[in-house]
Amino acid sequence: MRKGKRTFASRKRKIAGLLAFVLAGVIGVGVYAFTASNTQAEKSGAGANTAVVSGYNTTNLHFTLTGGTATKAEFTAEPSSAGEADAKEAEINVMPSAGTPVWTHCVLTTPGAKALFTCTFGTPLTKTEIEEDVVQETIVTS
Repeated sequence: MRKGKRTFASRKRKIAGLLAFVLAGVIGVGVYAFTASNTQAEKSGAGANTAVVSGYNTTNLHFTLTGGTATKAEFTAEPSSAGEADAKEAEINVMPSAGTPVWTHCVLTTPGAKALFTCTFGTPLTKTEIEEDVVQETIVTS
């Protein structure tokens, strides 16, 4: 009789483990479906790029060049549809196509529907790094 109880408990653990595994798979597919809908515009030249990221349009990306290097970048972010909250936080990544991403936190300088963000780079970017073969990405959240 005791052996039967162990078998039943063992089955319960196996079923619980299987259900957890299936749930993780379903969540993974859902996350993939959500992120697959995010788009990035084609490169549009030095200092300008537009992207649609998770409900926000980012536009007017400008780098401030001083002595041939950029220590700051600015861009605007606005909700892409009615009902989205105003943007509150952002990060930017500017890197060579084959490089390692380095994300820089941006400060909200003008809040509102067309939020203005200013990003200060820890290591200044050269004009060449900005103009040639780079990936420019922004992440905006509310």
